[in-house]
Amino acid sequence: MSEPVFDPYLVPGTDLLRNLAGARTQRELAEIKHSLATARALELMDDLPVPDGTVAQLRSIHGFLFQDVYNWAGEIRSYSKSATPFPPRVITPT
Repeated sequence: MSEPVFDPYLVPGTDLLRNLAGARTQRELAEIKHSLATARALELMDDLPVPDGTVAQLRSIHGFLFQDVYNWAGEIRSYSKSATPFPPRVITPT
């Protein structure tokens, strides 16, 4: 029997992403995330950044949109547990 794998982005013993909102189910997290990220997206629309095509800009936008949901918003994940047989892609920040 294999050892359980620790995923630092999940609530231990679940497949639920750790979150600042206190959601305890996938459905609850999805609803909260939708509401909070939509509010942030409306703010972002008032002052859209000029696209520069960099990973840094994508990280910045992700951080802004999801800052109320995840304490790691805008960061590149250091761990990826994928259900696909393909290895995770490595993204080098610019």
